[in-house]
Amino acid sequence: MFSLIKTLKNITVLSDLLFKTLRLVTPIMILSSTCYSASAQSFAQADSSLPDLGNAASPILSPLDELELGRSVLGELKASLRISNDSIINDYLESVGFKIVATFSHSSNKFNFFTVIDPRINAFALPGGFIGVNSGLILNSESESELAGVLAHEVAHVKQRHIARMYEHMGRVKISTIAGLLASIVLATQNTQAGTGAMAATLAGGQQAMINFTREHEREADFIGIQALAKAGFDPMGMPSFFQRMYQDTRFYGRWIPEYLLTHPLSSERLMASKSRAQDYPYKQVADSLQFHLIKARLHVATAKTPQEATQYFKQALENGTYRNRLGTLYGLALAYLQEGKPGLAKPPIDELLSLAPNEPLFLLVNAQLAMNQQQPNTAIQLIRKALQTHPNHYALTTNLSSWLILQKENNEAIRTIKKQMHYTPDKIELYSLLTNAYVQANQTVQAHIAQAQALKLQGDYRSAIRQLTMAKKLNNISDREARQIDAQISEIQPKA
Repeated sequence: MFSLIKTLKNITVLSDLLFKTLRLVTPIMILSSTCYSASAQSFAQADSSLPDLGNAASPILSPLDELELGRSVLGELKASLRISNDSIINDYLESVGFKIVATFSHSSNKFNFFTVIDPRINAFALPGGFIGVNSGLILNSESESELAGVLAHEVAHVKQRHIARMYEHMGRVKISTIAGLLASIVLATQNTQAGTGAMAATLAGGQQAMINFTREHEREADFIGIQALAKAGFDPMGMPSFFQRMYQDTRFYGRWIPEYLLTHPLSSERLMASKSRAQDYPYKQVADSLQFHLIKARLHVATAKTPQEATQYFKQALENGTYRNRLGTLYGLALAYLQEGKPGLAKPPIDELLSLAPNEPLFLLVNAQLAMNQQQPNTAIQLIRKALQTHPNHYALTTNLSSWLILQKENNEAIRTIKKQMHYTPDKIELYSLLTNAYVQANQTVQAHIAQAQALKLQGDYRSAIRQLTMAKKLNNISDREARQIDAQISEIQPKA
């Protein structure tokens, strides 16, 4: 889908209407936005609260359907997108996202926030509460409230069940329009000109009704998102502040438009309305968390062309004093040196970090990683164990300890550690992947297949999950208990495969 969007945007003859319509189709894959034309005055006269339809049942797309669809789409996207497997970055994104989610009166939706390593400034929501944010957007967020504002907007789309409502509305207008748009997307992946032509033909008759309907979606997402932003303790101006900078970029760079505005078009009326809504709340200066600066530093290292480039960036920032947060800059420099394979040079910034914030888990972790880089695995493992005494069940500490225990062939402790963590952070694909490796190395083949099946199930790859379970059941050393466990899992997965 992303490659399709890229292709369509490169066609100079593609009309603005075609872009809008492509975004209308994306509830199948990506919930995007279209601009609305309500003025700031009409917005200000709106009701103080918009209807919360998060629990509304749709005759076309149920919440369970949305969840399964989202998992399936995410599985497809993983083939073409570089989705980050850095638990530290993704956990931070989840922590901000769940602060937003917690402001809603009911939380029937399950949310999954993840990072896409892509320099373009963009964010998107999939059916079922899967919300992706490009690394470029995080790095270009000037405050934590700006980042939270983007997440609040996307969460609002999901909570209002805009996907199900759009499907229902499309169905009432003309179901063939949906089928035609989907067919044109498939066609465009094979032949761009034919695909865009088919889409333009499909638009006739139903396009205006769908555009009008999604304008209401965008209005709700802005209105409810800013409300959630304020309730979560962030600066409600974070959302319009981000919008304003994106809007200015279109003026500074001429025809170049930030990726975010291609999927979330912004009119001056919408910008005014968001500012007006945010100004309804008392002025609140919100300081960025330390984690915001640490994650930006970590992302800068992850996205640099070379470790040397990242090292030079952080060294110059420290020398010139051109940094927002010294701890974040020191952390970035330490990570960059470790990436370069220069643990000796990483030690001074790590020592300073520990002297300034001795209990910060990410600093304790990077200190243990320093020991691993110095070929001292036993020391690294002891440092992680000690850190977990202060920060029990910390996800990044636990996963690093588990992977290092597996490397040292301490499989039984690794299995115990992973299973304990699963009680606190269930449904993590990474944990099941680590568990699979530990079981394989411990020659527990049946349990390895079962763990791998669970990882595949969480990815929405049900057929492969069933294959893993079937392979496990054919093994000679399978116990009756394991056979019953496998049968139960196959029965659960089979209808979805």
